[in-house]
Amino acid sequence: MSEISLLSINEITEKINSLNKNSIPRWGKMSSPQMLKHCSKFIDLYLGKISVPFWYKYFGITIGKLFLRYISKKSPLETPRNIRTDKSLKITDENLDFDSEKKVLIYKLIKLHDINGQINHPIYGSMKSEKILFLIKHHTIHHLNQFNLIMN
Repeated sequence: MSEISLLSINEITEKINSLNKNSIPRWGKMSSPQMLKHCSKFIDLYLGKISVPFWYKYFGITIGKLFLRYISKKSPLETPRNIRTDKSLKITDENLDFDSEKKVLIYKLIKLHDINGQINHPIYGSMKSEKILFLIKHHTIHHLNQFNLIMN
């Protein structure tokens, strides 16, 4: 696990606060408001607030755990770019309010301090809250890197 993956929620929030609505990604097609909403929806998914088709859970239980081990050993800066995004997390709306999306994501990140115990992930099943938190932070840092807010 790299040092960058150990950023605190407060440090991640500081990075988000340095983003602006005109920030240009180094890769991918998302605008900064789309990225903020994508990361926010990712949190909802990991906390079980977004339902997924049955076959996702089957995939998650059979092969997905290998993917989680693979991604957990990588720095968020080394996570493969442009991985196919599920339609439930893909943001195509181009008329998002940047400030609103930023507030929502920061609020959800701060609320992560309240999670503990086992979380029923809709794809991977029961997971420790520490693992959920790690994966949410890993994903968010990956996208902060996309917008050049994390230095290698």
